[in-house]
Amino acid sequence: MPHDPETIRQDVVEKSTYGGHDLTVLTKYEAPAADDGIGIADDPFKEKDIAVAHTMMRWLNKHFPGYPWACVSDLRQKIVSFNIPILMGVNSWYVINLTTHDIIDGLTKGAGEILERYRLPRHRFHLGAFLDAREQHSKLLVPTRKVPV
Repeated sequence: MPHDPETIRQDVVEKSTYGGHDLTVLTKYEAPAADDGIGIADDPFKEKDIAVAHTMMRWLNKHFPGYPWACVSDLRQKIVSFNIPILMGVNSWYVINLTTHDIIDGLTKGAGEILERYRLPRHRFHLGAFLDAREQHSKLLVPTRKVPV
């Protein structure tokens, strides 16, 4: 049984590029369930998961600025994942298997593929293109929509 996420901190990423905008970034932690499905299990990966997700977010904002990325680290399962929830919804993620792939290579490839599928520029955020992609493809608006190919 999943538990409600706990907000760890809230940061503001200030506009850093032409056409960019300020972003509010929430760092949250969802504790794993205990074997009984009710209680909260001890998580020796908590601090490292938070640090890895934070590093992923910083890297994505540096190399693909302005997009509202979401990042999740699950080192217990040896995966990390990320998406743009406004476009992809909350259940579709680009997943990197850390036992077979380098995290930076995975972020580079995955972020590029996501932006390419939605026809968004890689070098900077473009509001008009983002709003067009949201109108045509957003899974938050219409959950049955597919990620474009």
